[in-house]
Amino acid sequence: MSTGPANAVAEAAPAELPRVRRAEPIDLAAALDSFEELWSPRVAARVNDYDIRIAKVAGEHVWHAHSDTDEFFLVLEGTLYISLRDGLDGGERVVILNRGEIFVVPRNMEHRPASPAGASILLVEPTGTLSVGDRHDLLPDHVDATTGHALD
Repeated sequence: MSTGPANAVAEAAPAELPRVRRAEPIDLAAALDSFEELWSPRVAARVNDYDIRIAKVAGEHVWHAHSDTDEFFLVLEGTLYISLRDGLDGGERVVILNRGEIFVVPRNMEHRPASPAGASILLVEPTGTLSVGDRHDLLPDHVDATTGHALD
């Protein structure tokens, strides 16, 4: 995986959310309807030092890994495929998640989410975690390297 200057990603600040927030329910369907961008997660809530992010996805993300954190996925709609490089021989396998299913990618494991037909997902990651991890392939234009955007 490449992380050289041609593929440099600026360290982005965590999505700005109000520090003091009135406790209100969040309608995830309405939140997902508020944006169209793919592979560009929105921070729906914060729990202690963790972001609850939602995203619309279609096509392939990039191979990447998070050295210091696990990554939690919940499929809200559609089907998500997560390719994993978890064998000692460098082999790959694919985990298929349907609506309502969860999966945790262990820290430091190379993975690539994909959804040929499109999906909506919820992710849980420590605040400030970059969506493309700290090791990743070259970034295509359709992948947003972000720590999460605030919901409108």
